[in-house]
Amino acid sequence: MKKLAVISCVLMSICSMMSAVSPVIAENTETEYTIDDVKNLQDFLLAKPTEDLSGKNYDLDGDNTWTVFDLCLMKREVIPPDDEQENTLVVYFSRTGNTEKIAEKIVDFTGADIFEIEAKIPYTDEDIAYNNSTCRANQEQNDKNCRPEIAQSVDNFDSYDIVYLGYPIWWGEEPRIIDTFLESYDFSDKTVIPFCTSGSSGISTSERNISELAEIGTQLEGRRFSANADSETIQEWVNSLFVEVKQEE
Repeated sequence: MKKLAVISCVLMSICSMMSAVSPVIAENTETEYTIDDVKNLQDFLLAKPTEDLSGKNYDLDGDNTWTVFDLCLMKREVIPPDDEQENTLVVYFSRTGNTEKIAEKIVDFTGADIFEIEAKIPYTDEDIAYNNSTCRANQEQNDKNCRPEIAQSVDNFDSYDIVYLGYPIWWGEEPRIIDTFLESYDFSDKTVIPFCTSGSSGISTSERNISELAEIGTQLEGRRFSANADSETIQEWVNSLFVEVKQEE
């Protein structure tokens, strides 16, 4: 069910568009769609390479064109809505504002709640002066056991099933305040999706650290974004998550 929740949440914002219009839904009683069909249609709409889709009955709204409405209708058939809506939270730490911009766009595309990790003792510009070997951030990153205190806690964290976790890359890793956050809550039944901002460093080291710091129910592959990542790039990543997660048998 948790993997189905990931599939459901990432298309929430697209399907919400359907409340504003009322397309005529074609009768497709003889077609049974699968996760592969959803993937095929999404790839087509994103102009990605696909198998030969000629003859596919993907025009669910009967307008003679494959559109986002067809994708939403197909998703509704493949994944019937649960009685209880799964909840999603975007958590981020952002000293310079770069990660914050990515986090806010993810919220726009998913309808998730948002929580900013703020240090109880805020970081100053001097604290993150990378060329100063004795600056606060440098000292923290050099100490694997350092756990900067967080100013506030997440309300009702247990109610969230899916957690996007965002942060800048400091010295090739996640900031130690992210380690504080990971050790402050129970992630054993959560799906965690990391994302980061960085000029050049990758996300893989921090992903490995995250998996070792907390017992996580499901950790999906994360994504590194540049500070100026555009909305299309972020939305494509968010939308792609549900086709990478396979339905449990």
